[in-house]
Amino acid sequence: MNNRYWRSALCVLLGILLALTTACSSGNMSDAGEGQGQESIGGSRADSNDGQAGDGTVERGEDVTAATKMVTDAMGREVEIPRDPQNVIALWTVGEMLALGQKPLGTSENLLRFYSEEERAGIAIVSNGTTGDYEKVLAMSPDLIMLSARVTEEVIAQYSKIAPTVTTPFYGDPIETFRTVADLLNKSDEAEQWLATYEARVEEKRRKVASLKLSEQSALVIQFALKNIYMYRSSTFPVIYQDYGFQLTAKQEELEQAPDFGSYQLAEEALPDFAADHIFVIVNDDESRPVYEELMQRAVWSGLQAVRDGQVYLIDNRLSINDVTTMDWALDEVERLLESHGLMD
Repeated sequence: MNNRYWRSALCVLLGILLALTTACSSGNMSDAGEGQGQESIGGSRADSNDGQAGDGTVERGEDVTAATKMVTDAMGREVEIPRDPQNVIALWTVGEMLALGQKPLGTSENLLRFYSEEERAGIAIVSNGTTGDYEKVLAMSPDLIMLSARVTEEVIAQYSKIAPTVTTPFYGDPIETFRTVADLLNKSDEAEQWLATYEARVEEKRRKVASLKLSEQSALVIQFALKNIYMYRSSTFPVIYQDYGFQLTAKQEELEQAPDFGSYQLAEEALPDFAADHIFVIVNDDESRPVYEELMQRAVWSGLQAVRDGQVYLIDNRLSINDVTTMDWALDEVERLLESHGLMD
């Protein structure tokens, strides 16, 4: 992954970083990431697999009957892992496992909090942060441990004493990450089936909103976090810009010409420069909610075209996670928001 994606990953979920740092100072989920750039509206993810798992490539061994296989993880480490791991501690990429129909044996509270009660059921909590609690993980006797590629070598070495330990991409393209995790879990066929189903859902949503001509309208996604306002590279929100086909504002398109652009802190007075037909608002933390509420009372906000047209949507901060399970959730959530604002028949 090139530098611009890492820079984006270091910026996207500043508010989530604050929340997790408060919950657990030993190293927690932070930032949100971003993918490989905006794909065309007609592109099919289900057809994009070239036999590789993408970023954090997993290399299949030649002997498919062997109990183990060698893989290369997201940090370039060669690791021997079970061919068909069953008891997985996932301190990252939880959403990918859920989409594959295999719940992790355990994970962190701060990762699990974004998912539904049904999705969380039966998954043990082994820590607050994404580096986990060694003793709790040890007690669960996992056969594979998955960590973020942002962890330290010391953390990897520690967990490797318990079970084979691999790293998966720290954000990045969500489809590539999904395929990487699927390959690790010996579920590549299931991943392709899931992607085909997802693509069919995308096409269904596009048909339902076709009369809105969203591809001719612009959208801006802003996040209120740490009492500030942020916007991010459009590939951070593939459901908005790829699946529903909203266009970038002229100003955001200009910013995204810079190869290292990942995020941008917005001053209130700069909001008119990002004039959009639709605005999606993420309020990340309780401290930032008053900032949004106060802004709504000001002329700079009420003068925005999207505000005047009643096309501002408050959306859950889960949108920033950028995994495939969240993409599936967001497909329905965006439709619900459009419908609740009277935009759909």
